[in-house]
Amino acid sequence: MMTLNDLYWVLGEQRLGPFEKYFAKALKKAGKNVSYTNIYDAFPEYIHKLSGYIHRLPRKLGNAAERKYLSYVNSVFIKKYYKEKPSNIMIYNDCRILPETLQLFKKNGTKITVFLGDDPNYYIHGMKFFLFTVMFADYVITDDTGWIDGLKLVGVKNIIYSPMGTDPETFFPMNPSQEDIDKYGCDVLFVGKGYYLNGNGIRRATILNELTDFNMKIFGGNDWKDLFYHFPKLKKHHVPGWLTADKVNVACNCAKLYPVLMQAGVKNGVSTRVYDCTASGIFIISEYKKDIETLFPNGEVVMFKSKYELKDLVKYFLAHEDEMKEHVNKAREIVLSKYNIERSVKEILEQLK
Repeated sequence: MMTLNDLYWVLGEQRLGPFEKYFAKALKKAGKNVSYTNIYDAFPEYIHKLSGYIHRLPRKLGNAAERKYLSYVNSVFIKKYYKEKPSNIMIYNDCRILPETLQLFKKNGTKITVFLGDDPNYYIHGMKFFLFTVMFADYVITDDTGWIDGLKLVGVKNIIYSPMGTDPETFFPMNPSQEDIDKYGCDVLFVGKGYYLNGNGIRRATILNELTDFNMKIFGGNDWKDLFYHFPKLKKHHVPGWLTADKVNVACNCAKLYPVLMQAGVKNGVSTRVYDCTASGIFIISEYKKDIETLFPNGEVVMFKSKYELKDLVKYFLAHEDEMKEHVNKAREIVLSKYNIERSVKEILEQLK
């Protein structure tokens, strides 16, 4: 077994709202020696673009191409591993790390922790080995109590539940410029994927379509365009382009209300938008989830259970802005005191000992 360095690797795969980067920053503040890598920055852009077309190839050819892509990615990380010899590796989802690579790391004494952004028991395109990654980890961190039984079912033992929370240095109240207000100002703000024309996309579009009579702006990519034929009223509300985390914060400070919609794989969990938007100071109305009820037990976060209820709530609160501010102030106090990333990381480190 090799001699390891007191070094924490944090591997991430998100670009626009890189929670993993906030996690790494919090680890550093907790006194750890940290190296953060986003897999999309670790390799040439063309490699990742080509990998996105693998699923279009015939099955046999596609499997061979995928294996070659994953082999290349893992060879780069293995080379880096032997150079830096980290004692701990913390992975967001799977970051394309193969099971045999994890076994190599563990054989040398490195502890593997996976923190989940998605349910590994729920099929996610391009992440064939995600569940293996979770099963081979020494610890698994989840922010969704609804995933815990599924993890136990496949033998995962060291499960840490943590709400994680927000990064207050990224999401906070501010005074936007007039240019920002002109660009982002609206009554109802939504930032996120359209998911193309599939179950996820149709679900999201169906809910937001109820709000087309309001002054709403939807910031997102071209994946929304596939939905406009079926939801033509949404088109005029769509603002093409992605927003980085700092721009999401600016947008939240220019708008009045944010409807939080969950991904299909979320069972009980709380979207990071709940924490981030609340920290920014915008009023949110969230899709109902059991964990929100637990973490905000006195109704600090308003929730809806149908698209019709959402529409009624939006109409009511836009006419009662004082009540919106009251909810925001109470929810924000809870988020900053209990559900911020620095506090969560300290509590997680205690459980990793």
